Amino acid sequence: MHAQLTRSATGVPNQATVSGASIGARQMFGRVASRGQFASGSSAVALALLRRAGSKGLTQCAPFPRVSTNRHYCVASASASDSAGNDPQRVVIMGGGFGGLYTAIRLSSLFWPKGKKPQITLVDQAERFTFKPLLYELLNGSATEEEVAPSFTQLLAPYPIRFLQAKAVAVEPESPLSDGGSSQGGRVQLEGGSSLEYDWLVVALGSATDSKGVPGAKELAIPFNTHEDATRVLEAIRGIEAQASPSSKVMVVGAGYAGVELASVLAERLYGRAQVQLVTPRDDILDTSPEGQRLAARRVLAQLGVEIITGSKVCALRKPSPLETFGSSQEAAAPSASSSQVGQLPSSCVVELQAADGSRQQAACELVMWTAGSSPATKVERRGFPFPTTQAGSILTDSTLRVQKHMRVFSLGDVSGPVPSSSEAPYGSGGPLPATAQVAFQQADYAAWNLWAAMNGRPLLPFRYQHLGNMMALGQLNAAVALPIPVPIPIKSAVQSTPLGALLDFAGVKLEGSDAESGVTLEGPLAAAVRRAAYLYRQPTNEQRINVAASWLQQAAGIAANVAAGGPSARGGTQP
Repeated sequence: MHAQLTRSATGVPNQATVSGASIGARQMFGRVASRGQFASGSSAVALALLRRAGSKGLTQCAPFPRVSTNRHYCVASASASDSAGNDPQRVVIMGGGFGGLYTAIRLSSLFWPKGKKPQITLVDQAERFTFKPLLYELLNGSATEEEVAPSFTQLLAPYPIRFLQAKAVAVEPESPLSDGGSSQGGRVQLEGGSSLEYDWLVVALGSATDSKGVPGAKELAIPFNTHEDATRVLEAIRGIEAQASPSSKVMVVGAGYAGVELASVLAERLYGRAQVQLVTPRDDILDTSPEGQRLAARRVLAQLGVEIITGSKVCALRKPSPLETFGSSQEAAAPSASSSQVGQLPSSCVVELQAADGSRQQAACELVMWTAGSSPATKVERRGFPFPTTQAGSILTDSTLRVQKHMRVFSLGDVSGPVPSSSEAPYGSGGPLPATAQVAFQQADYAAWNLWAAMNGRPLLPFRYQHLGNMMALGQLNAAVALPIPVPIPIKSAVQSTPLGALLDFAGVKLEGSDAESGVTLEGPLAAAVRRAAYLYRQPTNEQRINVAASWLQQAAGIAANVAAGGPSARGGTQP
């Protein structure tokens, strides 16, 4: 293998491309056989490498290498040096979300030539990794804290990756170029005054909640992005449950995926204890989502009694005044027997809404959840990062995820605003990518490979996003999964008019929508099972995957036993 690397490094460019791609393909497929961490994003990378390798390059390949899973490494003192006396190159990854954590693990799992394996350091201000799509399970009790938010120390124990709990506040390139770029390493400035030197840098800081300048939103509304957010929401929910007042109100601001999922999960748990409202300034919920998912969500929200308020925007939030009361119209009123006093819970506040016609009203709420928008984390800290950005604060990269003008810096995930290559069209439609875990999953494989390639003088691959569908939770045993399978209208109509259509509908397979792009939508328990299986597969490590699978199997057995006995259908939650 080492001879092959040396020969390709000194050969002609075409040979280098073939050998580099062949080696990369063997590495990626070696990971399949040895670690079972080959996700769809990895598949895209490996297939691209195979296409570039060609039959001649592949016939020269050695057997697939196996990746060592040496477990004696300690997160606090791991050394990634495979050389004898040579200092390893230092890779610093800022941000421990899907993009950062998965890049670190993928990069560590690649096969490295002797003496070339870098020292990888992951920096994040939180102690725990948050598997954001499963945060809703914390609210309804269908997942535990360790399943949704395991510690970085636990996840990284099998890998030679160092974890540093700190907040990165600035980046200082070692030798800035005249055009503002850099070609060498530098240092990451940490909160508190310390710094961390790097030879290669990955920026994956994710996104932060954007209150859109609404007065009181940042102080009084609770976002839903982190484990800490979920903990705050749980405390508020328990307070509402203890209050036991049917007049209690919970408002979810924003009716995208996060807002609809939150509204359904909260309404299911608080059914009969509080009224859940879903507010959006748009004409409908999930207005940019597949039509099948939108119809499924509307059905579930209606069943759970969620009040959908469209065409209204939140103007301000404030704490209620002493003895302030609200009647059934939710307008400020004098105390009466039919009015209820607000402000009894720490999360209580008054929300001012403005309708499309300009009229305003006030709503008293025991809890307000904010899902109305987010911005790249670098938008707030823009002055500390010397990278070119969009007006929204996203870091500009080329199609290989390398930051423009900075040869040793890569960026991915919510903080990245890639510039697609017109010649290779790696993004399909060429438009901006959604800020979703699915994008970060796939970009992590490309970022890891391109780091390896850049450090070993191999060709970099342009990122190619493969949309795999959309999933959302609608309760403990309910979900909606939109599959990217176009179904022509005549075929939809023909199937729906046959017994097969009724059978598919009963099973939770819907062929709804007014156009072919609506595709196939899975609903109900079938969709919930598919969603959970997908996220089980997407767990960051084999160890975590096994732990989560064991817990979910135990939970499923408990659900089956409770259903057979006529009891509750899931742990910790409340069914309507």
